[in-house]
Amino acid sequence: MYLFKFIIKHSKRFFFSLCLISSIQSQSLAKGFPNEYYEINDLNESKNYFFNHMYRIIENENNLIKKEREFAKNILTSNILNINFDSESFLKLLEIKQKYKIKNIYTLEEYLKKIDIIPPSLAIAQAAAESAWGKSRFVRDANNIFGHWTYDAEIGLLPKKRTLGSSHFIRIFKNIKESTYSYMLNLNRNLAYKSFQEKRHEQRKKGLKPDGLTLSQTMLNYSGIAQDYLVLLENLILSNNLQEYDLRYFTQNK
Repeated sequence: MYLFKFIIKHSKRFFFSLCLISSIQSQSLAKGFPNEYYEINDLNESKNYFFNHMYRIIENENNLIKKEREFAKNILTSNILNINFDSESFLKLLEIKQKYKIKNIYTLEEYLKKIDIIPPSLAIAQAAAESAWGKSRFVRDANNIFGHWTYDAEIGLLPKKRTLGSSHFIRIFKNIKESTYSYMLNLNRNLAYKSFQEKRHEQRKKGLKPDGLTLSQTMLNYSGIAQDYLVLLENLILSNNLQEYDLRYFTQNK
């Protein structure tokens, strides 16, 4: 009986500590979007701010992905047999392989399928859907704009309405940029988004640019609301004309 009381007593203390750690961590970070965004009262002005702020971050992250894609393509289309395994180029290729969970280091098709840009229209729509337009507690306290979970309490924020028996936390990021990087990497390498990776690769092989509207319909595994989530993304893209951001990206970043 004494042992049981001891466990109960200290488990409560441990739970309180986790909450305190999450609170302290969240307070030490930048709070989501710039303060000026939260002071905007006009709906259209607020939306445009959100779109453009996210677009700039997405554009920068996509350009970094493009560099990795081109690097892998150049290495693997050269004379691969002459590569020095101790060279900087080979070590970088190995690093990219591990980052994107590529199975065969010499299979170019795998790299091209997994290392590619995320259409801005899709990323912006998901950011809006997952963060209540950047105004959710998860964004303002954890810079988490894409709804990422973690099971590590040291880098997580305790959800206020976590289901009994659940053990997940809301992942804490340093800033919106880091959250966006994590989101893009997740889509590019996670097996749950294989249909997204394959559909995008299929578009590339047809000579087409990755299309956010089409690819939004591969996000079935991203949300617990399943088919309704696909409808939500489609509506967000079409009603806000987010495909313009895809056009802007491909026009300005050839």
